[in-house]
Amino acid sequence: MTEYNVLNRLSEDWNDLREIIVYGYGRVSVRNIGKLQQDFQIKYIIDNNPALRGKSYGAIPIQAFEQVKEKISGYKIIVATSSFAYASIAESLRKVGLAEFKDYCRLEDFMPEWYWKNRHEVCLSQTFSSVTSRCTFNCKYCNMLMPYYNCQNGYDYTAEDILADFDVYFKRVDYLTSYFVIGGEPLLNKDLSRILEMLFDKYGHKIGYMQIISNGSVVPDQELMRVIKKCNIQVRLSDYTHVLPYEKKLQQVKDTFTENGIPYSMSIYETWMDLGFPHQKIEPIGKTEEEAERHMQLCSPGCHILNDRKFYYCGLIFSAEKAGLFKLRPGDYIDLSDSKGELSDKEEMLKYCLGSVENRYISICNVCRGTGCDNDHVIGVAEQYVGE
Repeated sequence: MTEYNVLNRLSEDWNDLREIIVYGYGRVSVRNIGKLQQDFQIKYIIDNNPALRGKSYGAIPIQAFEQVKEKISGYKIIVATSSFAYASIAESLRKVGLAEFKDYCRLEDFMPEWYWKNRHEVCLSQTFSSVTSRCTFNCKYCNMLMPYYNCQNGYDYTAEDILADFDVYFKRVDYLTSYFVIGGEPLLNKDLSRILEMLFDKYGHKIGYMQIISNGSVVPDQELMRVIKKCNIQVRLSDYTHVLPYEKKLQQVKDTFTENGIPYSMSIYETWMDLGFPHQKIEPIGKTEEEAERHMQLCSPGCHILNDRKFYYCGLIFSAEKAGLFKLRPGDYIDLSDSKGELSDKEEMLKYCLGSVENRYISICNVCRGTGCDNDHVIGVAEQYVGE
C-alpha cells in the first residue's frame, strides 16, 4: 500500500469549499461541470483554446491562463482534462507558485476525496462498461485488445449482466458523474437498447451522464433511437475515415441520428499511444516498486471498467485477463461481490480509484507503457492487425 494516506492528500482548507476555478473546457469538463455547479460557485473556466476567447459557459467566463494567472492565488483549481494534458497544466501552475493538492488537483482526485470527507458520499467521475468484444475494425493498437479475442473467449453482455454489475457497484458508490458504454463496437450488441433502458430506469437518478462511444460504422435501429431519446443518452462517434474507407457508412450513421433529432459529437484522432502490450516483448517498466507505482500514477487513465461484477483500474487489465493474455494477481481489481461491510467496501473503492492498490501498482503496469507523459511511443491511428 502507498505510504501516504490517499484520502488525505487535499490540504485542510479544501474542506467546506464554496468557490472554485475549473481548468479545461473539453470533453472531461463539459461532462462534469453540471455536477460541480450543483455544489460550488465556479468563478471562471480556464482554457487556452483561441476559439474560446470571449466565450462563456452560461454566466461563467472562459479565460486563457495568461489572462488570469495573476488572479488565481487563493482559489482552488480543479483540472478537468486528460491525464496526459494534466502534466503540462500542472507545470504551468507550479511556475506561478501553486502546489498540487494545496492549490490545485485533478478532477479524478478531487471528487472521490472531497465528497467523501464533506458529504460522506462515494462520488466517482467516470466508469466504463464494455458490452461486446466484437468490432467492425481490427486495430492492432486497440487499447481494449479487440483483435486478440476469438470465438472461444469473445463476449456479448446482456442487460441482465450489466444490471447485475450495477447492483453491486451502487452498494459502494453513491453517485457516478459519467458512464460510458464501449466495445468493441457497442452497436454490434443486439441487447444494447435493453441494457441502456433497464440501467436508466433503475439507476438513472444516480448517473449524471450516459454516453455511447461508437466508431460510426454501424447504423442504429429505431429501437435504439427511442431509448437514446428517452434516456437522454449522448452519442460520440470516432471518425477514422482518414485512414479507413468507410465514409459512406459513417455519413449514413450521422444522417440517421440527424433525421431522428439526436445530436452527436465527433472525435477525429491523428495519433494513438502504443501501449506495447501484447504485441511487443518489452522490458519491465518499473525497475523498482517506486518506479512502477509512479508509472501507474502518471497514467491514471480514469477509464475504470465495470464488468463481471468486478471493478478494474483500466480497460487494458480487464481485456488482458478476459482474453487470456495476462494473469492478474490479487489486488489488481476489486471483486464487488466480496463484501467486507458497507464502510470498508466504500473506502476500498475510493482508495482503488485514487491509485492506492494492494501491491502499490497494478501488475500489468510493468508491461504496459500507459497513457501518461512518460510514454513517448506515438503512432498513427487504426492500423489494422493482420496477425503474426
